[in-house]
Amino acid sequence: MKRSSKRGTLTIAVAALLALAAMILLAGCSSKQQASSAPPSNTAGSPASNSVSKDNPLAVDKDAKTVQIYTEVNAKYFVEPTRHGVVFKDGKNASMAVFKAWANQNDFYNALIAIGAQPGNNLDLKTAGKSAEGSPLDVTITWAGAGKEIPFNDAIIDTQHKTPDYRFGGNQDRAKTINTGCILCLDSCPVGITSNAAYPQGSFDGKKVEFRGNKDVLPADGTPVTVTFKLK
Repeated sequence: MKRSSKRGTLTIAVAALLALAAMILLAGCSSKQQASSAPPSNTAGSPASNSVSKDNPLAVDKDAKTVQIYTEVNAKYFVEPTRHGVVFKDGKNASMAVFKAWANQNDFYNALIAIGAQPGNNLDLKTAGKSAEGSPLDVTITWAGAGKEIPFNDAIIDTQHKTPDYRFGGNQDRAKTINTGCILCLDSCPVGITSNAAYPQGSFDGKKVEFRGNKDVLPADGTPVTVTFKLK
């Protein structure tokens, strides 16, 4: 009887150990299954949204041939027309642009030179009817939550619906002297560092075209937006 009792006790102990091991194994499998079924975190986000900030408003990538600047949306120009796409916050025209930039227009000029862009410098205050020259540029925007780069022109309503032709117009001396702060003008400009050569100088002032921010594309007023200029 004693032997049978000992054997019974041993059998119960072994069974208990096996049951415990099975519970641990199931718990481990359940944990792995939960981890694998959880949605992945959005590590990609918007590609350039964190590359610049108010404290670091300009970033140059010589290998990628890009210049990025930190800006904020000015929703006033969802309604009112303007010829100013991007303007430095301390420039004379800072309150007149769809995007207010924290990067100085002169630093921006030097950044374009650093990636190999060539300024056109073919306009002056008396060259109405001429289009800006200089290296062609692709211009895109993005912001936290956008998830992609968006062509700059998609953010602008253009009453003539022309395909944009963004150029490194140059104009550094006038940019320093007049200090409008103009980084990107929506028609050809003798002061802006870059401008849209699809519209000759004087197109907006001559009421041949109007430009507005596209409220159906852009985020709300004051939203930080990264503007990227890429040398073609």
